[in-house]
Amino acid sequence: MNNTTEKIRMFQSSSPSQWRRNAEKRLANQEERRNARKIAMQMLDAMEKQGITESELAKLLKINNEELSSILKGHKLPSSDIKTDIESTLKIKLRS
Repeated sequence: MNNTTEKIRMFQSSSPSQWRRNAEKRLANQEERRNARKIAMQMLDAMEKQGITESELAKLLKINNEELSSILKGHKLPSSDIKTDIESTLKIKLRS
């Protein structure tokens, strides 16, 4: 028994494991991406109903097409300022 314990300690890492912190980061990122996709779907529905194109919306929001595209693909959440502008422009209340 003592020999096994010594062998385990011999291979033990000197730095603490980061598995818990990494797992928590993945879970938080997963939730953020889920919220981003929900917002994207709400925006796309409103744009379709109102006949607004992506480039038109980008001009109305005064942001570049790449940033809006990333939001509409559900890759990132809009900042609070952009979210407020989206809600007033599309006349919707975004829920995540």
